[in-house]
Amino acid sequence: MAMRRFLRGIVHELRSRRSLLLACLSVVLIVGTWQASASYRWVDPIFLPGPLEVLGALKGIVTDPGFASDLSVSANEFFWGLGLSVLVGGTLGILSGWYGAVDEFLRPVVTALNSIPHLALIPLLVLLFGIGVLPKVLLVLLSCIVVMLMNTAAGVRSVDTQLLRMAKSFGASDRQIVCAVVLPSVVPFFMTGLRICVGKAVVAVAMSELFGSTAGIGNILIKAQSAMDMSRMYAAVVLLTVIGIALTQLAAALEAAMQQWKA
Repeated sequence: MAMRRFLRGIVHELRSRRSLLLACLSVVLIVGTWQASASYRWVDPIFLPGPLEVLGALKGIVTDPGFASDLSVSANEFFWGLGLSVLVGGTLGILSGWYGAVDEFLRPVVTALNSIPHLALIPLLVLLFGIGVLPKVLLVLLSCIVVMLMNTAAGVRSVDTQLLRMAKSFGASDRQIVCAVVLPSVVPFFMTGLRICVGKAVVAVAMSELFGSTAGIGNILIKAQSAMDMSRMYAAVVLLTVIGIALTQLAAALEAAMQQWKA
């Protein structure tokens, strides 16, 4: 009986941690396939170094004296771009969702921005604004603002009409209704938009640094490519991936916390 209870306990624990176990299994399979490809030379090792070589190169990047400066540059571009996207996109989303005239006015611009391949704008932004921080921030803004605007506007339109009628019946102004009724209802949509934008912002920063920069994590990648240092190049890709995953998970945790607060 004790053994049966013990086995049941293990099965229950495995089921409760299924999501984590499956995620770990997928990573193990990817890394294992990668290692097998390098070991059995399915791909020329010159172009695909093994995981251990990439891990060593990653250690070299992180311990490099200039890494803190590169990380600071990329972080500055990321947070400025994302912050502006959240501020401008969220504000326009509320106005667009609340006022039909604003929605109709912005619709052509939103449709155009949503249709343009933003990465194709990088050379133009570099030509107009140089290779400093500004073109990177603008690319993040262009990549994220539409997502924030559309998600926030959808949240405004989803507000319970009975609550709106009740607030208006008490003589509340538009400003009071937006602050007391609309904003709390928009939170889940806003946080979902933020979570999506985090990944898009990381991609935008990295890609803009590839096209024109003197510092940043993307600059590490392009320098490694120019020197044909494949291990360092793959290490920079892994580093960007880890940063993107960490920031996305942080945004997801914040989203979950806000959902609980709203509930």
